[in-house]
Amino acid sequence: MSTDTELCLYNLTLRHPTSSVKSCVGNFSGKKSQEIITATSSSLIVYKPDSTNGKLTQVFQTQIFAIIRSIANFKIAGSGKDYLAVTSDAGNLSILELDLPNEKFISLFNEPFAKSGIRRLSPGEELCIDSKGRALLATAIEKNKLLYVVNRDLENKLTLSSPLEANRSKILTINCIGLDVGYENPEFAAIEIDYSDYEFNEITEYERYLTYYELDLGLNNILKKHSELIPSTSNLLLPVPGGNDGPSGVLVCSKNLISYRNLQGDKLAIPIPKLRKNSKGEDSQIVSGITHKIKDEFFFLVQTNHNDLFKVELPPNRTLTISYFDTLPSTATSLIILKSGFLFADSEYGDKHFYQFEKLGSDTPYVSETDEPTSVLFFDRTEELDNLLLVDIIETMNPILNSELKENKLVALTGLNNQSFLKVVEKGLKINEIVESDIPGISNKVWTTKLNKTDEFDKYIIISFLNSTLVLKIAEDVEEALDSGLELNEETIGIQQIGESSLLQILHSKLKIFKNGELQNEWLPPAGIKILENSTNSNQITLSLSNNEIVYFEIDEYDRLVEFQNHLELSSEITSLSLGEIPEGRIRSQFLAVGCSDQTIRILSTSPENTLESLSLQVLTAIPSSIAITSTNNQLYCNIGLQNGVFIRSLIDSKSGEFLDTIVKYLGNLPVILSKIFLQAQSCLIALSNKTWLIHEVKGELKINPLMVDPLKFSTELLNEDIENGLVGIHNKTLKIFSIEDLSKDLNISSLELRNTAKNILHIENNLYIVESNSIEVLNHEMDFVDSINIDLDKKIVSTTFVNFQEKGNHLIISINEGNEYYLYTYDSKLKFIHKTQIPFICHALIEFESKLLVGYSNELRLYDIGIKQLLSKSISKISIISKIVKLEYFKNKRLAVADVTESIVFCKFSQSSNEFIPFADDILSRHITSFEFIDYHSIVGGDKFGNIFVLRLDEESSRISDSNLSSLETDPRYLNGAKHKFQNPVNFFIQDIPTSFHKGSFSFGGQEIILYTGLQGTLGCLIPILTKADIKFFKNLLNQMRTYCGDLLDRSNLKFRGYYQPPKNCIDGDLIELFNSLEWETKMKISNELNKSPREISKKIFEIKSNSI
Repeated sequence: MSTDTELCLYNLTLRHPTSSVKSCVGNFSGKKSQEIITATSSSLIVYKPDSTNGKLTQVFQTQIFAIIRSIANFKIAGSGKDYLAVTSDAGNLSILELDLPNEKFISLFNEPFAKSGIRRLSPGEELCIDSKGRALLATAIEKNKLLYVVNRDLENKLTLSSPLEANRSKILTINCIGLDVGYENPEFAAIEIDYSDYEFNEITEYERYLTYYELDLGLNNILKKHSELIPSTSNLLLPVPGGNDGPSGVLVCSKNLISYRNLQGDKLAIPIPKLRKNSKGEDSQIVSGITHKIKDEFFFLVQTNHNDLFKVELPPNRTLTISYFDTLPSTATSLIILKSGFLFADSEYGDKHFYQFEKLGSDTPYVSETDEPTSVLFFDRTEELDNLLLVDIIETMNPILNSELKENKLVALTGLNNQSFLKVVEKGLKINEIVESDIPGISNKVWTTKLNKTDEFDKYIIISFLNSTLVLKIAEDVEEALDSGLELNEETIGIQQIGESSLLQILHSKLKIFKNGELQNEWLPPAGIKILENSTNSNQITLSLSNNEIVYFEIDEYDRLVEFQNHLELSSEITSLSLGEIPEGRIRSQFLAVGCSDQTIRILSTSPENTLESLSLQVLTAIPSSIAITSTNNQLYCNIGLQNGVFIRSLIDSKSGEFLDTIVKYLGNLPVILSKIFLQAQSCLIALSNKTWLIHEVKGELKINPLMVDPLKFSTELLNEDIENGLVGIHNKTLKIFSIEDLSKDLNISSLELRNTAKNILHIENNLYIVESNSIEVLNHEMDFVDSINIDLDKKIVSTTFVNFQEKGNHLIISINEGNEYYLYTYDSKLKFIHKTQIPFICHALIEFESKLLVGYSNELRLYDIGIKQLLSKSISKISIISKIVKLEYFKNKRLAVADVTESIVFCKFSQSSNEFIPFADDILSRHITSFEFIDYHSIVGGDKFGNIFVLRLDEESSRISDSNLSSLETDPRYLNGAKHKFQNPVNFFIQDIPTSFHKGSFSFGGQEIILYTGLQGTLGCLIPILTKADIKFFKNLLNQMRTYCGDLLDRSNLKFRGYYQPPKNCIDGDLIELFNSLEWETKMKISNELNKSPREISKKIFEIKSNSI
């Protein structure tokens, strides 16, 4: 990358964070069906459960340019739908309405109540809703509570009152809920700590109180109604149904205990059962729970910190019961029970799970009738689910702890404990392979066809070989059809269902039309002339002959072949033809595209008045190998595949046939062959080159994605009642039938389960070394486990690296924490233990440095060589300007970068004369580094624990001086209590996730080099360099206009959000830019007028910067 100061990057989030803040369920669409809304820190995701197949389908995801703190749903009396209340760092209470048909949220209110940002005094940490949707209470961590009264006006529109304050100084709120009191005055309950008596005392455990608040609807004020002492470990409240449904009140969850309290003074408590085989006697704490009503009954489902589910009931006889229910894979931030009998566990880490209730638990629960139970209860954990059935898994990547970029694939370590996975992420659409069958020879092409115009599904699969044709019948099984009537002893070059009930077969020597398996019509070319290319639709046929003539036919209402006599002869060889699909209400496609060997493409008319008349011509950069005219959103496109592997998509003027606009994408070094298909009622393309690609649109945006299938020679669609989005293709001597899972998910993720939490990943000699807490797993190129190293349970692996010691070969070095002692374990290339070396401090940074081991701990750099009994220390360097080294990088054996936990990054150079490392450049800001990577010799991209991404660069003059005059670095005075030279900071950007890794490389076939990064909460993003000053200027202007005209749902300023800690600098917010295609036409035109470009030109620019990189 250039060292020009005009560096500008384009940030694009490829996969948004999946770590949930909270989830809720309601009738948001206004229908009887329920929708689940999950909030991550920066997005809202809408799921729709399907009770017929048990799947939980993601409907859409909306990015929010703010940090979401809490969400809650409510429904006011008489309303047919739920609304969503959201609080965020914008300092507003936002009320959103779901517009499901248009897949978006509508912002109804953004009521400001605090400064932007997140503070302990800012309300919105929790949102509590009255059971009847009459009031919303937004609580802060300390002191402040604001209550809003919700109502409807005469026009049945939602109204929100001015906030009522319920502020109490020196009060900490641990948890707060709305109580179910029927239509009495709304009441709320909170777990609070009054620290006024302990403010200056050293105390570790504060008394906690259950405090009730009541909204007096008559006086329109909120007051504290009652407060009582509860266990000091209380952390969670669950509302008890009230009114006609139950006794009202709350369940108070604390360590090893669940209590029932209400305003009438009723008190009950029951211990949380302990695992009978739990030898450690670990305490249990409820971390999540849900109250669920069933007809005239209700129960509570709660989860402990050990992932166990318990069912709690409060029978009418004033007893409290508890029974073991099941055990989930991980703790949940939210539990949701649907009316249709499903449970959604929104996991804190790892994949989210969707269950169906098989039964409602044990009939013999533990019972308590007292407020002070003394007995200890036990339960036996079941190995398999007993009351629940897992029906669907929502795959996530939370948290991403580390990753490695390998052959255009990202290998990421995700999850925790028993929910740890190695996930391989690559650009492409996931497929489900249904059938793979051998065929008798190498095929040239494959078709599927109906027999009648009214057929809903395909009846035949026709496979063409060099000298023969194979016809397969599609029934319950796919078998050879012996009664099709088709010519089987020649190579077929075209198949089409035409007219009402006829089947067209095109051979090199003739054209045949069949009906009910019998030959109806036949056309022969002149003697000595062959048919080379063809294109057909249900009513039109065009052929190119070996004498460079084009012959055009149409089918009349009686399925008869009508030949147009005015043939067109061209001066060069015809390489490809394409007719478009017939528009609804018309009898023919108006254009024919012709590709020629003189590297041109012509658009010809098919109108009877001027048949085969040339309308336009376009010169290409290579010979066209395939052409396909498609129609999308009432616009015609000419799609061209070239022999040099380039794909071109040109917009055609529907009246004149002129080429208007062009998009180019490199697909491989083999000729591109195109095949027209229809998926989900839209016209799509299969493009075949080195890979198999799908070209389609998602919400008006063009997508060109590889399919995760073996490179196919040809492919086409398959319409079958049992296969959705079905395709059939040819690979070598194999026929494949497969389907595409989801057209909108263009990142394919494959998972491999790990034994424990993985920390690091090393890629050596085609093997992956997965570093876990107490072991190292070795995977080969096929992702099979081939070897492992196991460490004693009382020892923990901190960091690892491979070092190629001079004359000793590759060795694996492991940094081990053993109580208060720290060691470096050495293994040879066959993972045989050699020796261990004690070091004084814990070591997080190990790398190879000039055939030696460089270790960074505390503020020291230490060089080791390998010895017989231990590692031999060769150099010790104390770097006084840093405090704790967390990462080291050595760029192409030329420059060492040292990252500190609080003091940013330092460049160091090794002095042979003094045998030590000398710092010569550092940052002017303190940064808490989590990861970084060299971009080039002068530049580094890094991230800190506050969610910032930055680029640091050493100017060329300082770099030259430090390289050429090492002695001056040892003697020159420091500058600003640091190194002599200071980094420039050309790029700053806030991503709202903690970066855990950076990689410079390509993420797609033929894509330019980008910077790929991962975030702790599951973020996967990229930084794309903008290469020209004209593009930099364009995108900066477009970003400014988008910030002006495209407001955030929660009314958060995008500029302030992206500059949370530092002003954003030289980084374009691609996530905001991507929203341009979804704007209303009027807004698009306003932005276009400001930029003096058409909306189509802007969309093309957005597509190109993304398409050329990923």
